[in-house]
Amino acid sequence: MKHPSSINPAPPQGIRSRTLTAALLGTLGLAACGGNGTPAPPAARPLAQSCAAYVPSQLPVNATFERTELRNRQTVTETHYGTGEAITLPRACIVRGTIVSGPGSTIHWAVELPEGTDWNGKTMTLGGGGFDGFMPTDDPWHVKYVQSDAALPFVRISSDSGHQTEDFSWGTDPAALLNHAQEANHLALQVGTHIATQFYGKAPTRRYMVGHSNGGRSGLIAADRYPHDYDGVLAMSPAISQQAHQVNMGPFNRWIYGRNADGSPDTGVPTQANWISPGKSALYAAAEIAACDGLDGLADGIIGNVEACTYVPTDLQCADDVAGAQDDRCLTTGQIEAIRLNYADKTVPLTLANGMTGYERYGRGGAATGDWQVYAFGFEYDGGFLSKGFSYIAPTSVIQALTGSGSADSMNHDPLGMPTQWQALANTMEPSTDLGRFGQRGKLLVWYGMADTCVSVYRTAAYLDQVRQNSGSTTFDRFARFVTSPGVGHDLTGPGAARADLITALVDWVEQGIAPDQLVATGTSDAGTFERPLCPFPRFPKYKGSGDTTQASSFSCAVS
Repeated sequence: MKHPSSINPAPPQGIRSRTLTAALLGTLGLAACGGNGTPAPPAARPLAQSCAAYVPSQLPVNATFERTELRNRQTVTETHYGTGEAITLPRACIVRGTIVSGPGSTIHWAVELPEGTDWNGKTMTLGGGGFDGFMPTDDPWHVKYVQSDAALPFVRISSDSGHQTEDFSWGTDPAALLNHAQEANHLALQVGTHIATQFYGKAPTRRYMVGHSNGGRSGLIAADRYPHDYDGVLAMSPAISQQAHQVNMGPFNRWIYGRNADGSPDTGVPTQANWISPGKSALYAAAEIAACDGLDGLADGIIGNVEACTYVPTDLQCADDVAGAQDDRCLTTGQIEAIRLNYADKTVPLTLANGMTGYERYGRGGAATGDWQVYAFGFEYDGGFLSKGFSYIAPTSVIQALTGSGSADSMNHDPLGMPTQWQALANTMEPSTDLGRFGQRGKLLVWYGMADTCVSVYRTAAYLDQVRQNSGSTTFDRFARFVTSPGVGHDLTGPGAARADLITALVDWVEQGIAPDQLVATGTSDAGTFERPLCPFPRFPKYKGSGDTTQASSFSCAVS
């Protein structure tokens, strides 16, 4: 492992091309359709035949072809996020290969080609999540959120971002870090464009990127660093300001896992006195919904007016903290404080990318989505590293890489002791707030679940406010929209309306000029399917007081 000071945004070795040029597309276009003796492109034959025979030639960016494989349309069970959901993977010829950037980073890429008669003439790059290290186009959960009601058959492109583990152990290698931050998807796009042009005999007419969490951050940084790569970017719950999250979660983690301010065990705190168990999360969720549900004009199990919800669960306080630590029918004094900390801004005074300090709070409603256990509190108090929440696991993985210490963690690390390393990492990973070059030609659609307890919706709001200030409101509104769904967590779970065809909305905006200002999301309750408008942040769906409560038309987007 290299010393933390070795982190820098030096480009990977041996890679020359950095932009998609008209010359490249023109060269690729030589593989034209049949006529005048020119051979027909591979896609002229049935997919099973063309896939078996296809070997791409003259791949750009030093890419190496490995194999093709035919995947028939199939329904699989999602396991990556543990939802057990049945998800359909589309039929495609999958072309796989690698790009070696250096000794510490090899990018694995995949390009999925639909039947020649089905292709819509466009590409879609699919971003990853977490610390990446897997192939998003192979993962059912990541495929799920790019499904479109219009069933648009894109050529789909993805990469593992240049490493093959889902931790941060590779993070001090400059090439691996830069690939993860921005380069891998940029290079894979060039490979995918080349292959699509060669396979179908014509260049793609449009290029899109869709990503969730770190994949959403990848879309934003692509818009910033490579503004000509994509015509449209859909960033769902973009995990920007990751280093701000990592340096600010120490006090929270010390509190819930029973440690003193210096990280040492606090023997005066009863076991689990501050930690929120799954049972206590359910207890709190029911109470928070009961207190805040009607603030949007309708008691429907969804906290719609998030900003008006100020519920403090003192009514759930245990009579005795020692006995109450194990009792899921009440909350200890320490657990009430843990909830307050979860909903509070974090304020470690370390300035990172874009001049931002601290880390904003999470939105209300996460306890009802499953986010509290997965991201904030974990599933077991003393069940080991992976039983803790992501807000402990992710910072600890990065801290151990930066410090070179396997015993360092989010509870005992002082980020103020190594500001240069944190700032260098943040500057490599973060999109700037100047998206003007992308805004001259592309469209950006950002979506968030307001109950997200993994990455803060308010941090993204602050980032987009800076983008708006840099662009000017008129210009910003021409190329960007930011919409939200109350009652929806990071993994698109919860009582709110999480399903919306954002792909078609983005395509219509790019290609027909139809701005996504009347978007509708759907959800499912015990009573059946319902609709809610997707409101621009900070507005929320407010019931008009009459009309069918399952229809979006019965709600307006309100600020209070």
